[in-house]
Amino acid sequence: MVASLISDLLVYPVSLGGRPCLGGRLICTPVPAGGCNSRNFQQQADDPSLYAGEDWGYLRTSAEELRQTVLQQKDQILTDQRTIRELTGKLSECEKGLGGSRAAGEARLERMMLKDRIDRLEVTSEESGPERSADLGRSFGSDKPSEVETLEEELERKVELLEKERKALRLEAERHRQEIDHGISKLQHRILGLEEGPAGHSFPEGFRLSFPTRTNYMFALVRHPIPKLRAFTACLWLRPAGSGIGTPLSYAVPEQPNELALLQGLHTPTELLINDKVAKLPLNLSRGSWQHICVSWTQKGGSWQAYQGGKLRGEGHGLAPGHHIRPGGELVLGQEQDSLGGGFDSTQALVGELSQVGLWDRVLSSTQVASLARCSRVTQGIVVPWNENGVEVYGGATKDPGEPCSKHSKSPQ
Repeated sequence: MVASLISDLLVYPVSLGGRPCLGGRLICTPVPAGGCNSRNFQQQADDPSLYAGEDWGYLRTSAEELRQTVLQQKDQILTDQRTIRELTGKLSECEKGLGGSRAAGEARLERMMLKDRIDRLEVTSEESGPERSADLGRSFGSDKPSEVETLEEELERKVELLEKERKALRLEAERHRQEIDHGISKLQHRILGLEEGPAGHSFPEGFRLSFPTRTNYMFALVRHPIPKLRAFTACLWLRPAGSGIGTPLSYAVPEQPNELALLQGLHTPTELLINDKVAKLPLNLSRGSWQHICVSWTQKGGSWQAYQGGKLRGEGHGLAPGHHIRPGGELVLGQEQDSLGGGFDSTQALVGELSQVGLWDRVLSSTQVASLARCSRVTQGIVVPWNENGVEVYGGATKDPGEPCSKHSKSPQ
């Protein structure tokens, strides 16, 4: 190819009258097919005396530069083809990581379009190899980026975008997995409760909840919806069976698992938690006997009161002032929630019995609390009444007939 190019560049002088014409004008004459003697041409090309007055050195240098440029362009084509194959492989790996989601379908379509462009570019690169030498003089010295380089940058951007989408899909899949696990856990608890708990029973004399052992799966769920509360009173009858009563009740919302809780650890006093803020209650709870407990709170100054047996045992202020109990959460009996409706810890579980759990949307007076301790009823302002249909048991917790204010509870303690 280079020799042919050099031959095209050489113009031979024609003699006039048997003498070579050494003037400044050259005349080109056609040569019939087969009449070219390449040996004579080579001898003439190597004989600079035949080209006196012409810049022969410049022609040889230009021809050599063209040959080197052709070789460089050929190497560049091979390099571009290898780069295209590597990027196509990376794009295939990204597509495999995207699974069968909608984004994967879009990525496959995009990949097919890019692959088609790659194939066309490869065909163009192969076909344009010989043509580049002919057009070399026009493109020599150009600073414009090649189409291959532009496509390579585009592919790199697409790969980076696909990596980001893959990471987002992985995070979304993990979130869905956690939601599914939580739903399965609640379903398993419900099935276990239906299998082990008494179904279809009616308790005309009242009922109590029994939590016989300390576990992280035994609990009761109150089905009454909790409204927004700026103040409340929570009361219950409790018979602890072990040291450290655990958690009689806890209320969690999506934003805060410790929105409201009443608990006592193995070596800690009884505590009231509001929005994860703590007040220590001066209550003395004994094992084996029924005790009536009431706690009240208001957002005004964060004031609180604690009652035992209908008598005020302690009070204070500064407990989450200005806060309000948020609606739409889960009220669990017998376990402390570390997440909405779950995250139970057996060391904080209740062992014993509960009954007559109630929640009011106001601070009850000391007279009303005392009447509740004498088995009277206070219906005004109640948002969580104690009834059989409003409480579901799970994990081996049971509903048993009888309560502290019924004849069933008068057996020896």
